[in-house]
Amino acid sequence: MEVTIQKWISEINETNAAFQKEFAGLTPEQRNTRPSKGGWSINEIIVHVITVNESYWPIFDLVAKGKYVHSMLGNFAFFRNLFGKMILKSIQPNEPKKQKTLPIWQPKIADDTVDALALLSAHCQQMIQRLASIEGQVKRNVTIASPANDLIVYDIQTALDIIVAHMNRHRQQATRTAKAIMVSA
Repeated sequence: MEVTIQKWISEINETNAAFQKEFAGLTPEQRNTRPSKGGWSINEIIVHVITVNESYWPIFDLVAKGKYVHSMLGNFAFFRNLFGKMILKSIQPNEPKKQKTLPIWQPKIADDTVDALALLSAHCQQMIQRLASIEGQVKRNVTIASPANDLIVYDIQTALDIIVAHMNRHRQQATRTAKAIMVSA
């Protein structure tokens, strides 16, 4: 069976549509409300998703140019499979265990008037363009490293599965946040 990027493009579009449908009816103030001390607002969740996804872009750009070089661990299928499966399992939407994000992926919103939903839509279109630029490498299932750590390697198809699962995990988190802020309102 030939691998195409259409699966991931469809999933990204579906997730974006779900975010838009579910949260567009909320006021900017509601989307900026944190459900609890230390919790993230819906806008912060969306910005986090964008931040994580965009951290892959320099890797994708190098992959597209054929200039990406992974660490030596990437030469061993055992490590690629181990890391890929471990990360993918940990970020599944049905695994609601709270995890601490790395500092590079902390959401940063400087302005409460930012329309995170519009940013997400634009981001998803840019992500789809990047996927189109690496389609050949996705078919070959090249090895890449995590944007957070060069020693954590996995196949690019697994990376795309991780990206989509992460987006869906946080859409569910945003849904729980919306319910929490409506109850407390």
